[in-house]
Amino acid sequence: MAGGKETPRQKMIGMMYLVLTALLALNVSKEVIAAFVTINDKLDRSSIIIDNGNVNNYEAFEKKYTTAKSLKQDTKNVLYWQKKAEEVSDSTKSIIHYLLSECSDMLEAAEKVAWYDKETDVDAKGRIFKLKPLGEVQNMDNYDIPTNFFIGPDPQKPSDRGMNFPKKVIAYRNAVAEIMATYTDPGDPKKKYSLKMPEDLKDLSLAMNSCNPEDTTMIASFIRSLDIPLEITRKVHGHDETMPWPSVMFDHAPIVAAAAMITALKLDVKNAESIATEFMLSKVDIQEFNFNKIEPLAFASTGYINQGDSLNLRIMIAAYDSTEIPRVSWAQDADTADASSWQPASDKNGNIAIRGDKPGDHNVKGVIYIKQRGVDVPKPWRFNYSVGQPMGVVALPDMRVLYRGYDNKVEGTASGFPPEKVSLSGSGCSLTKSGKFWIAKVGSGVREANISVIGKKDDGGSVNLGSFVFKVKKLPPPSVYLGAITNGQTPGLSTVRANGNGRVRCAYDESIPLTNVKFNIISGKVTVDGIMAKGRISSGGALDANAKRVLAQSKGKQVAITVNYRGPDGVSQRGALVFTPR
Repeated sequence: MAGGKETPRQKMIGMMYLVLTALLALNVSKEVIAAFVTINDKLDRSSIIIDNGNVNNYEAFEKKYTTAKSLKQDTKNVLYWQKKAEEVSDSTKSIIHYLLSECSDMLEAAEKVAWYDKETDVDAKGRIFKLKPLGEVQNMDNYDIPTNFFIGPDPQKPSDRGMNFPKKVIAYRNAVAEIMATYTDPGDPKKKYSLKMPEDLKDLSLAMNSCNPEDTTMIASFIRSLDIPLEITRKVHGHDETMPWPSVMFDHAPIVAAAAMITALKLDVKNAESIATEFMLSKVDIQEFNFNKIEPLAFASTGYINQGDSLNLRIMIAAYDSTEIPRVSWAQDADTADASSWQPASDKNGNIAIRGDKPGDHNVKGVIYIKQRGVDVPKPWRFNYSVGQPMGVVALPDMRVLYRGYDNKVEGTASGFPPEKVSLSGSGCSLTKSGKFWIAKVGSGVREANISVIGKKDDGGSVNLGSFVFKVKKLPPPSVYLGAITNGQTPGLSTVRANGNGRVRCAYDESIPLTNVKFNIISGKVTVDGIMAKGRISSGGALDANAKRVLAQSKGKQVAITVNYRGPDGVSQRGALVFTPR
């Protein structure tokens, strides 16, 4: 087979395969099983990095096409290889969808929920490109499902579903390799190159005789990146044992290990896609414009406004050559009156350092010199800004209290800092961003928490704008309801009977301003004065037949409903509802 050394990335993937295979052979503890989640996450992060590079390669075709068109060059070759790259992209998305759908089906069998969001995790063709985090799996050590899914009763004869993994990846590899190798030489239409992938890679060198000799190294590198054997020979108790690929990878493997193995396959595919797109991009020899920077720019007359005001922005794209340094001169506030005294930019890249020493409104004026036909032509510019005095505030409308086990909604603001540069940090509590708010969570045993407002400065540094101490309390007990009946009421018997067909629930009344607090009924009982029989309340608050029967006979008698419930803090508690039907 045509040569070429393995890249560091390919070596890393190979080592990960070895680690995964070795760990699968062990009777691993739950801690080691959980380590597969970490391995999976690292593989996913590597896949994202490679994917970003692939996106840049696909976008480079469009840039080369634009350059060729603007220079009135022939665009046929660009479009030809761009179309081939699009075929590779489509094939890659399809094989990734296959791998992730198999992984999702396996995880769904264990967790009883789909492992991807049908709205956000699929493309326009319904192909899956992302799964939920593996760390959310509860049944991490389940090994029956991967074994049953991909192997079956006989490891020497795994199911078609398991064998489809190497077969489909190899089919993808062969198809893309043939796309890469099959084309007509643009410099000599008589030279046509092609590749028909052999069934055995031992015959690859012979098959590649029909390829362009300049391409064989890169094509071989692509093929090697997806060299997946249908069978693997390994040492077992000192003897060689040959097993089918899925049996080695999935037989009695914990479900998170099986998922990590599929993620490793996805990384292999992404890496191979990178090799293919770089190869195709190398076939388009077009020198692009000298512009090496393209940036979006937003211009405004001021950099600070008050709540309720409006701001007019001018948005545009700037393309420039960072090696060509334009001259810039400027002045600030009163110094703008005399243009002859304007100073040059702070550095050779045209950057200007403006200090915020004095609060209030300020204006900066200047000119930038643009070469037109060899002559520097001045172009005026202006920028207004305001300097405020930073101050941090944590707003908790009711009181400075955090409730244990509750998603406490906290908002941090700081004048002089835009919202995206304001964050919160906590001691004694954990803080996570949720929309424009922060969610503060306090664990058991904590009596006091501290929340600080942090502002991020433009230079990358940060400043503490204020710290605030919060008392930590447990959630107040909820009221118990039978339908709409609450404690101390005297409802009519017909109302009691009607509500008895519903459920007992625990909830806060309007006097407690906490929202979205859910309480789960675990069990309970219903007693009526003078009636020996007792009713039962099942999990979820449903009343049994005895409960409904005694309620129907409760006119003029005191009814007592007691329940065991669990709140968001996970602690089981008791509650009661007492009323007398009239």
